[in-house]
Amino acid sequence: MIHLIENNRNSVWSEVCTVIGRYKLDQISFYIKKFTSNSSSILILGCPTDIQKDINKTFKNVEFLDFSNSDGLKKSLKNKDQYQLILIPFLGIMSVIDHKEQENILKILRDYIMPSGKLVFDVDIPDMQVMLCDPATTFFEHQIYNDQKSGSIIINTQRDYDEYTQTINLNIFVEFLDPSGAVDRKIMNQIFSRYTFRWEMYNLLLLCGYKSIDLYGDYEGNDYSENSHSMIWASSF
Repeated sequence: MIHLIENNRNSVWSEVCTVIGRYKLDQISFYIKKFTSNSSSILILGCPTDIQKDINKTFKNVEFLDFSNSDGLKKSLKNKDQYQLILIPFLGIMSVIDHKEQENILKILRDYIMPSGKLVFDVDIPDMQVMLCDPATTFFEHQIYNDQKSGSIIINTQRDYDEYTQTINLNIFVEFLDPSGAVDRKIMNQIFSRYTFRWEMYNLLLLCGYKSIDLYGDYEGNDYSENSHSMIWASSF
Protein backbone atom coordinates (compact mmCIF):
# COMPACT_ATOMS: atom_id res chain seq x y z
CA MET A 1 0.00 0.00 0.00
CA ILE A 2 2.78 2.41 0.90
CA HIS A 3 4.37 3.54 -2.34
CA LEU A 4 7.38 5.86 -2.47
CA ILE A 5 6.16 8.40 -5.03
CA GLU A 6 6.99 11.76 -3.44
CA ASN A 7 4.35 14.20 -4.64
CA ASN A 8 4.51 16.62 -1.71
CA ARG A 9 8.30 17.26 -1.76
CA ASN A 10 8.44 17.11 2.04
CA SER A 11 12.04 16.60 3.20
CA VAL A 12 11.12 14.48 6.23
CA TRP A 13 8.80 12.27 4.15
CA SER A 14 11.64 11.95 1.63
CA GLU A 15 13.78 10.63 4.47
CA VAL A 16 11.08 8.07 5.29
CA CYS A 17 10.97 7.00 1.63
CA THR A 18 14.76 6.57 1.66
CA VAL A 19 14.63 4.33 4.74
CA ILE A 20 11.86 2.19 3.22
CA GLY A 21 13.67 2.10 -0.14
CA ARG A 22 16.91 0.88 1.45
CA TYR A 23 14.94 -1.76 3.32
CA LYS A 24 13.55 -2.97 -0.03
CA LEU A 25 16.73 -2.49 -2.07
CA ASP A 26 17.15 -6.23 -2.63
CA GLN A 27 14.04 -6.06 -4.81
CA ILE A 28 15.95 -3.98 -7.37
CA SER A 29 18.72 -6.59 -7.50
CA PHE A 30 16.11 -9.29 -8.06
CA TYR A 31 14.47 -7.41 -10.93
CA ILE A 32 17.70 -6.67 -12.77
CA LYS A 33 19.21 -10.13 -12.32
CA LYS A 34 15.94 -11.87 -13.21
CA PHE A 35 14.85 -9.86 -16.22
CA THR A 36 18.01 -8.43 -17.75
CA SER A 37 21.79 -8.16 -17.38
CA ASN A 38 24.02 -5.53 -15.84
CA SER A 39 25.08 -4.32 -19.30
CA SER A 40 21.53 -3.74 -20.55
CA SER A 41 19.81 -0.36 -20.73
CA ILE A 42 17.48 0.10 -17.76
CA LEU A 43 14.96 2.80 -16.88
CA ILE A 44 13.62 3.04 -13.32
CA LEU A 45 10.61 5.23 -12.59
CA GLY A 46 9.69 6.85 -9.28
CA CYS A 47 12.78 5.95 -7.27
CA PRO A 48 13.84 8.15 -4.29
CA THR A 49 16.96 10.19 -5.04
CA ASP A 50 19.18 8.61 -2.37
CA ILE A 51 18.16 5.14 -3.54
CA GLN A 52 19.19 6.08 -7.08
CA LYS A 53 22.69 6.71 -5.76
CA ASP A 54 22.73 3.32 -4.03
CA ILE A 55 21.61 1.55 -7.22
CA ASN A 56 24.26 3.29 -9.32
CA LYS A 57 26.96 1.92 -7.02
CA THR A 58 26.05 -1.62 -8.10
CA PHE A 59 24.49 -1.43 -11.56
CA LYS A 60 25.52 0.33 -14.77
CA ASN A 61 23.47 1.82 -17.60
CA VAL A 62 20.58 2.76 -15.32
CA GLU A 63 18.54 5.91 -15.91
CA PHE A 64 15.94 7.37 -13.57
CA LEU A 65 12.81 9.46 -14.15
CA ASP A 66 10.20 10.92 -11.85
CA PHE A 67 6.84 9.19 -11.97
CA SER A 68 3.78 11.41 -11.68
CA ASN A 69 1.30 11.43 -14.56
CA SER A 70 1.08 10.42 -18.21
CA ASP A 71 1.62 13.94 -19.59
CA GLY A 72 4.76 14.45 -17.52
CA LEU A 73 6.01 10.98 -18.40
CA LYS A 74 5.49 11.58 -22.10
CA LYS A 75 7.50 14.81 -21.97
CA SER A 76 10.29 13.19 -19.94
CA LEU A 77 10.61 10.30 -22.40
CA LYS A 78 10.66 12.49 -25.51
CA ASN A 79 13.79 11.78 -27.58
CA LYS A 80 14.74 8.87 -25.30
CA ASP A 81 15.92 5.53 -26.71
CA GLN A 82 14.25 2.21 -26.02
CA TYR A 83 15.20 0.18 -22.96
CA GLN A 84 15.77 -3.48 -22.24
CA LEU A 85 14.01 -3.10 -18.90
CA ILE A 86 11.59 -0.46 -17.66
CA LEU A 87 10.98 -0.85 -13.96
CA ILE A 88 8.40 0.73 -11.64
CA PRO A 89 9.51 -0.52 -8.19
CA PHE A 90 8.27 -0.07 -4.64
CA LEU A 91 4.54 -0.25 -5.56
CA GLY A 92 4.88 2.93 -7.63
CA ILE A 93 2.11 1.99 -10.07
CA MET A 94 -0.32 1.96 -7.12
CA SER A 95 0.11 5.72 -6.84
CA VAL A 96 -1.87 6.06 -10.09
CA ILE A 97 -5.40 6.14 -8.72
CA ASP A 98 -7.26 6.76 -12.00
CA HIS A 99 -7.72 3.62 -14.10
CA LYS A 100 -7.67 5.56 -17.38
CA GLU A 101 -4.39 7.18 -16.34
CA GLN A 102 -3.00 3.69 -15.63
CA GLU A 103 -3.90 2.73 -19.18
CA ASN A 104 -2.28 5.86 -20.65
CA ILE A 105 0.97 5.25 -18.76
CA LEU A 106 1.21 1.60 -19.78
CA LYS A 107 0.64 2.53 -23.43
CA ILE A 108 3.32 5.24 -23.32
CA LEU A 109 5.88 2.90 -21.75
CA ARG A 110 5.21 0.19 -24.34
CA ASP A 111 6.76 2.37 -27.05
CA TYR A 112 10.03 2.65 -25.12
CA ILE A 113 10.63 -1.07 -24.56
CA MET A 114 12.96 -2.95 -26.89
CA PRO A 115 11.35 -5.88 -28.75
CA SER A 116 13.21 -8.27 -26.44
CA GLY A 117 12.67 -6.10 -23.34
CA LYS A 118 10.20 -6.05 -20.48
CA LEU A 119 8.11 -3.74 -18.36
CA VAL A 120 8.19 -4.88 -14.71
CA PHE A 121 6.27 -3.53 -11.72
CA ASP A 122 4.84 -4.75 -8.45
CA VAL A 123 1.49 -4.22 -6.74
CA ASP A 124 -0.01 -5.38 -3.48
CA ILE A 125 -2.61 -8.12 -3.53
CA PRO A 126 -5.96 -6.61 -2.46
CA ASP A 127 -6.41 -7.40 1.23
CA MET A 128 -9.89 -7.80 2.67
CA GLN A 129 -8.65 -6.70 6.10
CA VAL A 130 -7.67 -3.37 4.53
CA MET A 131 -10.82 -3.06 2.47
CA LEU A 132 -13.16 -3.70 5.40
CA CYS A 133 -11.28 -2.10 8.28
CA ASP A 134 -12.49 0.81 10.43
CA PRO A 135 -10.90 4.04 9.08
CA ALA A 136 -10.50 5.30 12.66
CA THR A 137 -8.37 2.31 13.72
CA THR A 138 -4.60 2.68 13.69
CA PHE A 139 -2.58 -0.31 12.46
CA PHE A 140 1.08 -1.14 12.99
CA GLU A 141 2.85 -1.69 9.65
CA HIS A 142 6.64 -1.87 10.07
CA GLN A 143 9.61 -1.11 12.24
CA ILE A 144 12.64 -0.54 10.01
CA TYR A 145 16.25 0.03 11.03
CA ASN A 146 17.56 3.42 9.90
CA ASP A 147 21.20 2.81 9.01
CA GLN A 148 21.87 6.52 8.48
CA LYS A 149 20.80 7.53 11.98
CA SER A 150 21.63 4.37 13.99
CA GLY A 151 18.00 4.21 15.06
CA SER A 152 14.76 3.02 13.48
CA ILE A 153 11.38 4.18 12.27
CA ILE A 154 7.98 2.84 13.29
CA ILE A 155 5.21 3.09 10.69
CA ASN A 156 1.50 3.00 11.57
CA THR A 157 -1.44 3.66 9.26
CA GLN A 158 -5.11 4.48 9.18
CA ARG A 159 -6.81 3.09 6.08
CA ASP A 160 -9.99 4.22 4.36
CA TYR A 161 -10.95 2.12 1.31
CA ASP A 162 -13.38 3.30 -1.35
CA GLU A 163 -15.00 0.27 -2.97
CA TYR A 164 -16.18 2.11 -6.08
CA THR A 165 -12.80 3.61 -7.06
CA GLN A 166 -10.70 0.86 -5.41
CA THR A 167 -8.59 3.56 -3.80
CA ILE A 168 -7.09 3.59 -0.31
CA ASN A 169 -6.72 6.85 1.59
CA LEU A 170 -3.74 6.21 3.84
CA ASN A 171 -2.82 8.35 6.81
CA ILE A 172 0.75 7.33 7.63
CA PHE A 173 2.19 8.03 11.07
CA VAL A 174 5.96 7.68 11.39
CA GLU A 175 8.00 7.85 14.58
CA PHE A 176 11.79 8.23 14.40
CA LEU A 177 13.51 6.38 17.25
CA ASP A 178 17.06 7.15 18.38
CA PRO A 179 19.50 4.33 19.32
CA SER A 180 18.13 4.25 22.88
CA GLY A 181 14.56 3.71 21.62
CA ALA A 182 13.34 7.19 22.52
CA VAL A 183 11.06 8.96 20.02
CA ASP A 184 13.10 11.69 18.35
CA ARG A 185 10.61 12.99 15.76
CA LYS A 186 7.11 12.31 14.44
CA ILE A 187 5.53 12.90 11.05
CA MET A 188 2.13 12.32 9.50
CA ASN A 189 1.66 12.06 5.75
CA GLN A 190 -1.33 11.26 3.57
CA ILE A 191 -1.06 9.26 0.35
CA PHE A 192 -3.51 7.53 -1.96
CA SER A 193 -3.07 4.08 -3.46
CA ARG A 194 -5.21 2.03 -5.80
CA TYR A 195 -5.81 -1.71 -5.68
CA THR A 196 -5.83 -3.42 -9.07
CA PHE A 197 -7.11 -6.98 -9.02
CA ARG A 198 -5.28 -9.80 -10.76
CA TRP A 199 -7.48 -10.27 -13.83
CA GLU A 200 -8.16 -6.55 -14.07
CA MET A 201 -4.42 -5.92 -14.42
CA TYR A 202 -3.96 -8.84 -16.81
CA ASN A 203 -6.68 -7.55 -19.14
CA LEU A 204 -5.40 -3.99 -18.85
CA LEU A 205 -1.95 -5.11 -20.02
CA LEU A 206 -3.54 -6.97 -22.94
CA LEU A 207 -5.57 -3.85 -23.82
CA CYS A 208 -2.35 -1.80 -23.84
CA GLY A 209 -0.70 -4.12 -26.36
CA TYR A 210 1.38 -6.40 -24.14
CA LYS A 211 1.24 -9.99 -25.36
CA SER A 212 3.67 -11.93 -23.14
CA ILE A 213 2.55 -11.46 -19.53
CA ASP A 214 4.16 -13.28 -16.59
CA LEU A 215 3.08 -13.05 -12.97
CA TYR A 216 5.31 -13.81 -9.98
CA GLY A 217 4.28 -14.07 -6.36
CA ASP A 218 7.41 -12.87 -4.57
CA TYR A 219 10.81 -11.27 -5.00
CA GLU A 220 12.56 -14.61 -5.45
CA GLY A 221 10.92 -15.40 -8.79
CA ASN A 222 8.38 -17.96 -7.58
CA ASP A 223 5.14 -18.30 -9.50
CA TYR A 224 2.05 -16.52 -8.23
CA SER A 225 -0.16 -18.68 -6.00
CA GLU A 226 -2.96 -18.32 -3.47
CA ASN A 227 -0.28 -18.00 -0.77
CA SER A 228 1.53 -15.09 -2.43
CA HIS A 229 1.77 -11.69 -0.77
CA SER A 230 2.65 -9.63 -3.86
CA MET A 231 2.04 -9.52 -7.59
CA ILE A 232 5.11 -8.86 -9.74
CA TRP A 233 4.10 -8.32 -13.36
CA ALA A 234 6.62 -8.78 -16.18
CA SER A 235 5.28 -7.94 -19.64
CA SER A 236 6.58 -7.62 -23.19
CA PHE A 237 4.98 -7.26 -26.61
